[in-house]
Amino acid sequence: MKKSAAFLAAFGLFSANSLHAADLMAEVKNDLAKYAGPQNIWHGPTTSPKPVPGKKLAYVACSESSDYCHGLGVAMSQAAKELGWQLTVIDGKGTPVGWISAFNQAIALKVDGIITTADGQSIKEPLAEAGRRNIPVVGIHTAPMPGPNKELGLFTSIQQDPNEIGKAQADWIIADSNGKANVVIATHDEYAIAELKMRALQKRLKDCEGCKVLDYVNSPHSEAPQRQPQMVMSWVQKYGTPLYVVAAADYTLDFQVPPLRASGIDSGSVKLIGSDGQISAYERIRAGQFQVVTVAEPVEMEGYLAIDEMNRALNKAEPSMFVVPPYLVTKENIDREGGEKNTFNPSNDYRGQFLKMWGVTP
Repeated sequence: MKKSAAFLAAFGLFSANSLHAADLMAEVKNDLAKYAGPQNIWHGPTTSPKPVPGKKLAYVACSESSDYCHGLGVAMSQAAKELGWQLTVIDGKGTPVGWISAFNQAIALKVDGIITTADGQSIKEPLAEAGRRNIPVVGIHTAPMPGPNKELGLFTSIQQDPNEIGKAQADWIIADSNGKANVVIATHDEYAIAELKMRALQKRLKDCEGCKVLDYVNSPHSEAPQRQPQMVMSWVQKYGTPLYVVAAADYTLDFQVPPLRASGIDSGSVKLIGSDGQISAYERIRAGQFQVVTVAEPVEMEGYLAIDEMNRALNKAEPSMFVVPPYLVTKENIDREGGEKNTFNPSNDYRGQFLKMWGVTP
């Protein structure tokens, strides 16, 4: 009869470390089944105020060069049109200076509401000015955590829980390496949410006794094209392979892959893990080109959710408090939940749900 780990440990036949490792691996596998599983059930709001047509909004994009930020603008424009609203997109160009300038442009347009993907700490004064003018602001990744943020003057911030994103990335690494991973972390801490993601990853990896975080590097998002090629090659030279490189955003990895490929490094020896679910990330995962994982955001669904939250704000209602669950994309599930079009588009009929709540006939 097979003895349990607890029985063996009690008699000194199974080390405490082995017991911990077995428990951790079981937990990790359960987590991964949830993170990478079907997304076909709607867990979001079911009621919303009746929208008033004719509203004018501005969207201050973090950077139009980002698939994610650009895609949100496209989705929000579509959702706004469903309500008879207009949305003006203003490019924040990926820097705090650009965000402030873009936000001030939005205020000058005298819009009814502003939606932004800029980091809230970097635009505190424009946010305060919007508050003084009674312009409601809905953030997407604007605060460290989802939900309302009185300090920043946000009606709400739409996002996945960054702690869950980092944990999902770490769980995949632990499982894939069988608890023996050498890891480098690349972040851009001008975004509070990026720092939270990577700190959560780092914390989870500490549970894995055979995993090592060899480096934690903060480099500005806007400087990725210049810095990331040299950085990734320096890690390979310094730490060798196999190596796991985790980024706070897939955009960072766009500039790591070309030097790795040009150097003839085997794509199985350096595994890149990202988040956001950019088109380029899907393409790399599908082709087996270094990137193996992304934690994808449902861009179109979040665009509709942002318009819904703004509708609540304009109607003086409460925010929905809906937190978008993370979705782990790997080569095994890449063609599911919208992945065949290189995007995460959950099969939970979110558009139908929102149109029903708004009283709009599709």
